[in-house]
Amino acid sequence: MKTSLYEERIGKLQSLLGQGGYEAIIVASPANLFYFTGVWIEAHERLLALAVRRGERPVLVAPDLHRGELDRLGIETVYWRDGADAAALLAGTLRADGVVAVDDGWPSGHLIALMRHRPSLRWTGGGSLLGALRQVKDRHELDRIRESASALNRVMEAFVPQIRVGRSEAELLELLLELWKREGIRELSFDPTVATGANGANPHHAPGDSVVREGDFLIVDTGGILNRYCSDMTRTFSVGEPSEEQRNVYELVKQAHLAGVRAVRPGATLAEVDRAARGVIEAGGYGPYFVHRTGHGLGIDVHELPAVQDGNDTVIVPGMVFSIEPGVYLPGKFGVRIEDIVIVTETGCESVNAAVSKELTVLG
Repeated sequence: MKTSLYEERIGKLQSLLGQGGYEAIIVASPANLFYFTGVWIEAHERLLALAVRRGERPVLVAPDLHRGELDRLGIETVYWRDGADAAALLAGTLRADGVVAVDDGWPSGHLIALMRHRPSLRWTGGGSLLGALRQVKDRHELDRIRESASALNRVMEAFVPQIRVGRSEAELLELLLELWKREGIRELSFDPTVATGANGANPHHAPGDSVVREGDFLIVDTGGILNRYCSDMTRTFSVGEPSEEQRNVYELVKQAHLAGVRAVRPGATLAEVDRAARGVIEAGGYGPYFVHRTGHGLGIDVHELPAVQDGNDTVIVPGMVFSIEPGVYLPGKFGVRIEDIVIVTETGCESVNAAVSKELTVLG
């Protein structure tokens, strides 16, 4: 094993297997394998899986072409070459009966092949097991998330002066991508949103040829990946003087965001945070125009557990990391979204994007 950090994570996963009565879990997505090994591999169509077994050492089944990356881990590894029955090798690491959980990110073809070799096993989804473990970050992860967020803060601060009347969304996107490259980051958490005017009413608008006009609101949502950990932030800017309605909606969304942040504390539930933010917008008369959850977890993946939404009664604990991003989207007019990533502390939360102002910024 590369470091005791990964041994500790596997040990926690084995404890969850015992508590749930599982014999094993198949870990297979690049993000989950990275979490348990520290190595990121895109295996594509080839079978690459870590069998984490209750009461036994884990076994990795991997294509031989990745031997150089995996030998140094110290994990028992069964290598296979093209033409071999990799599913049979993986089946050989499992007992003949019991319940085995499977990574939700594993291609179904691999699972079907494995099931043929172990027809007596019972199979179930493993997403909740893996998600429950990954949604509480350790100190190493929190440091990586803060570093990734700091890079995003610098990018956004440098980007704001580039916004002006007459520039298209596509042009602004290119400027944004160049700023990411200057930070040494070429892989983004997601395709950025740069949405001007009425395009801002579409929460996931893809930048196009629309040009920024005087009086437009401009929504910018972006994030990058640094040391395999994501960042994510949204700000809404006014290009020229906003209308009274624009000011009122912006202030309402800002107060909803702040209410959501204030509601984050150990012992509260994620549904309570959603209600705190949503309640402000509903009280302001714009409830029907807040069309998505208040937030999502963030870490190795930009969207992971926990989900900050109504009905999620998961209790908040220190080490959770998620977004607070209420929004109002008025079709044919404009949209407003304000998003920070917060880290849950012992007494509340820490915003990793607080360096970038959430006050209404009016650009000349």
